[in-house]
Amino acid sequence: MNQEKNSEIEEIKKEIVIERLRQTSPKVRISFGGSDKFMDREELIEEVKKGTEIGENIIRIQIAYLQAFKKGILTKT
Repeated sequence: MNQEKNSEIEEIKKEIVIERLRQTSPKVRISFGGSDKFMDREELIEEVKKGTEIGENIIRIQIAYLQAFKKGILTKT
């Protein structure tokens, strides 16, 4: 039961991050880990959907950002 709940939570996190990515400009391009390869919005979404290492990092970063925002560590300007 606990594993099922964790799986459900991870799926919700994934969907939140995908929706956040969809709200970014289609022209956005991001590079991870010092790579010379830049990915556009759709490539980032695919990485998250596939659960790749990059996709997992995107989820981790986005969730950390949202938690910091919620705690007031980050403020809206």
